[in-house]
Amino acid sequence: MKNKQETERLTEATFNSLDNLQQVEANEFLYAKIKNRMRANEQRERVVYNRLMVKLSVAAGLLICINGVSFYALQHRDNKGVKAKTTASAASFAEEYSLKDNSYNY
Repeated sequence: MKNKQETERLTEATFNSLDNLQQVEANEFLYAKIKNRMRANEQRERVVYNRLMVKLSVAAGLLICINGVSFYALQHRDNKGVKAKTTASAASFAEEYSLKDNSYNY
């Protein structure tokens, strides 16, 4: 192990070397480089966001168009056949369960 005097000498040498250190100076263009990178990242994020919004808008528009076409098609189809079929179905249901007459069969 090192003795106490050698340890103190090394400690003093370390403190003296710290006094002689000079402060590091940054590159003049460092701030400009950092701001440029930040702007580039911001632009990329905007492009991605805009593309996403366009895709969502197109999807919403297609959904509205499909709903409109479906509504139009349902309004203008032949309702007579549907009503007659429904009436016939209701009549056959009433006949099957004896709902037409007022007699009670217990």
